[in-house]
Amino acid sequence: MQKKKYLIKVRRSRRSFLILYLMIIAIITLLFYLYYTGNNPSLFALIISIIFIKILINYTEIQRWKNWWAITNTSLIQSTGIFNKNVREIDFSSISDLDLDQSFFKRVLNYGNVNVRLFLNETSIKIIDISEPREFIEELQRIISMSGRKKDGIRKI
Repeated sequence: MQKKKYLIKVRRSRRSFLILYLMIIAIITLLFYLYYTGNNPSLFALIISIIFIKILINYTEIQRWKNWWAITNTSLIQSTGIFNKNVREIDFSSISDLDLDQSFFKRVLNYGNVNVRLFLNETSIKIIDISEPREFIEELQRIISMSGRKKDGIRKI
C-alpha cells in the first residue's frame, strides 16, 4: 500500500480516559497529603503507587495509539493494532450513511463515536471516542460530496 496524503487523521481522545486521569490525580493527592500530615507512606506503598500510575498512563496511550482513522481524497482508512497491523481502506462509494453517538457526558466534554455504515452486508465501522465528532462528520460529508464532482462542478455518474 502506497503512502497516501491524509486530509484528516484522528485517534481516540484523551478525554475518554478522564476517569483514569482522575484516579491518578487522587493517588498523587493522597501521597502529598500523607507527606504533608507527617504520615509518610512506606517505601513499598510509594513504589506500588508509582508503578500503578505508570501502568495507567501506558494503558491510556496504548489504547490511543493502537487505533486511528484517516480521510483521504477518495477513501476512509481504518488502522487497528500495534504489532499486528490491520489497515482497511473504504472507498467513499461504499459508505451509505454516518451516525453520531454521544451520551450527555460525552457531549459536555465534546467527544463521541461516529458510526460509518457501509452498503456491503449492512456492516459498519465504529470510530470510537474521537474529539469533536460532529465536525469530523461534517468534514467527511463535505469531502465525500466533493469527491463525487469533477473540476467543472458536474457530478460524476
